[in-house]
This record gives sequence, C-alpha cells and structure tokens, in this order.
Amino acid sequence: MRHGIFLPPFGELADPRRAAALAADGEQAGWDGLFVWDHMLAQPGMAVADPWITMAAIAMSTTRLRTGPMVTPLARRRPWVLARQIASLDRLSGGRLVFGVGLGDDGWREFGAFGDETSPRVRGAMLDESLAVIQRLLSGEVVSLAGDHFAVDSAQFLPKPLQDPVPIWAAVQWPNRRPLARAARLQGCFPIFAGSGQRPAPPSAADLAALRAALADLGAAPGCDLAVRVATHRLTAGERPAAVTAMAEAGVTWLLEAFGPGQDAAEIEACVRSGPPAPAH
Repeated sequence: MRHGIFLPPFGELADPRRAAALAADGEQAGWDGLFVWDHMLAQPGMAVADPWITMAAIAMSTTRLRTGPMVTPLARRRPWVLARQIASLDRLSGGRLVFGVGLGDDGWREFGAFGDETSPRVRGAMLDESLAVIQRLLSGEVVSLAGDHFAVDSAQFLPKPLQDPVPIWAAVQWPNRRPLARAARLQGCFPIFAGSGQRPAPPSAADLAALRAALADLGAAPGCDLAVRVATHRLTAGERPAAVTAMAEAGVTWLLEAFGPGQDAAEIEACVRSGPPAPAH
C-alpha cells in the first residue's frame, strides 16, 4: 500500500509555491503522492488555487512523488483542453500523473454560479462522453466522433503522454452502481463512503470487502487501484497502526491522508513532515 497526501489547495495553500514546498517536504519524508482537489469555488471568502498550475509546480519540485487532480469534474471542462494538459503534465513530471475524474457537485455553486450544468444525470452523461474523447485524443489517433454533448473531428494530438495509459481513477459514491462500473473500466477507484465528511474516519472492513468484490464482478483488472481517503492524523497514536494495517489487508492500494478546507496550513505541513502513518508490527 502506498501513501498519498489529499490536499485542498485552499486558503494559505492556494499559493502554488507553498503547495510545491509541501510536496518537496512530503517526498523527503517518504510519501508516495500528493493529490489536489479540483474546485472553482470553496467556502465564501476562501482562496482557491488552479489545480493544474499547482500540479505543475509540484512536478517541478519533486522527482518521485505522483500527483494528480482528485478529482476533476469533467462536465465543466473541455475534454480537448484537458487532453493537452494531461499530456503536458505527464511529460513535465516524467510520467508521474494520475488523472482523477468524477461527477462533482454544486454544493459551493461551482456549476450554478457560472451557468454550467447542474443536473447530476446530465453531468454523468457528459463525464462518460468527455472521458471517451480524452482517452482517444491521448492515444495519438486521429479522432472523429459526435455525441450528445461533444463533437470532435481532429488530427492527432501530439506529443502523447509518457505513460500508456495515464492512470485514470474514477470517483464513486459507494454503493452507487453506475460510477462503480465506470471505475471498473479504468485503472483505479476513488470511493466516497456515506457520511464520511471532509476528514473521514477509516471505512469499515465490510464496506472495503464489498467494494473490492463489486469491482471484480464488474470486470475490474486485478491491478485496479483502490485509493481511500482517511484522516489518520485525527486518530490516536494507538488507533493509527491497526487502522493502516486493516486497510492494507482489505486491498487498499493507496491510503490518502485527508485534510479539510480551513485546516491550519502549519498543522498540515507538520503532519506531512512527520511522514506517512506506519502499520502495526
């Protein structure tokens, strides 16, 4: 199991330079990845950084750490622009990008405030169509397709990413079946469990086992990643090792240390510098 940092680039950490310095410290401390939230708005009055600029700064400040948006709501992005960004960032990072995709929600009016689509059903259809466009463009093929939401008639997109394919993780509101089927066709699953909040406790072993079984039933590859966000820094020192061990044994491949909007930046930085949580011996 690998360990990542799940970071909202908000508030003081909306400065890409500070986020990049945090990534460099995290790499030195033994973390395997730093993944950033992809939002247009947060709580009123809170600063928000562009995730792609932030990830470029992270890529240039590290040599080993994986990075990626966790997750990008495809319904508010043009898929051909994203394909260019994905290829460029994967090459800039030396093949360390993970692309997280999801439906997004309008809790902070990130769709409604700008006249974007607010219906989850329509956004889901846009997500699937956009994902197909992105995957075709990243392949380096000539692309000609027309759907309900996007039409593309394009020459090859070059250069291609270094990774073939760039790993794509799909967000899933467990136990919703349709997004789970989407994740099973990709390289990873990023589940959100009911009632988990922004700094979640460890999911139950039963939920993790059921999730793994459902992915397998839907045809997920044996190597499909399962990336779970947990605020282990909010557990006691006695609780933390057992929780980490239980998640590894349940098939979690990435444990993402979850921080929340408004959390003190100095507290986050101290936690990152202390290194990833250790399992029980």
